[in-house]
Amino acid sequence: MLLSLAFSYVATVAFGVLFMAPRKVLPVIGITGMLGWFCYKVLLEYFLFSPSFSIFCGTVLLALTSEVLARIYKKPVTIFSIPGIVPLVPGIYVYQGMYFIMANEYALGMEKLLRAFLDAGAISVGILLVSGLFRILKTSASNVTPEN
Repeated sequence: MLLSLAFSYVATVAFGVLFMAPRKVLPVIGITGMLGWFCYKVLLEYFLFSPSFSIFCGTVLLALTSEVLARIYKKPVTIFSIPGIVPLVPGIYVYQGMYFIMANEYALGMEKLLRAFLDAGAISVGILLVSGLFRILKTSASNVTPEN
């Protein structure tokens, strides 16, 4: 578990560097990705939730952390969220799905691609849910006028 957390940290920081994130927030970006991966692994392995639900919960935690850190560091949310989702992206299932389809094992290939599609959907819905919630809270807070 600790080794996979270390790899998720390194992968997240590497994508932060790739996307030219400011140097001073790179350690925080790594922690953000590591938190999402930790949530995913704990829910998957210890609580035995489904992979897609575990990815959804990891993404929600990651997106919440990204929104808060964006306000603390006064940076765009995408600096924290895009590198942070990299450990959760189901790239191996896309690769395996295409591999099995090319090997004429269509049923197994479609199963892997469906899994990748469900996991990618869980990531999308998790980010959409949190960013929508923060947008609603921000607009409702700005619409409140102080009473005299």
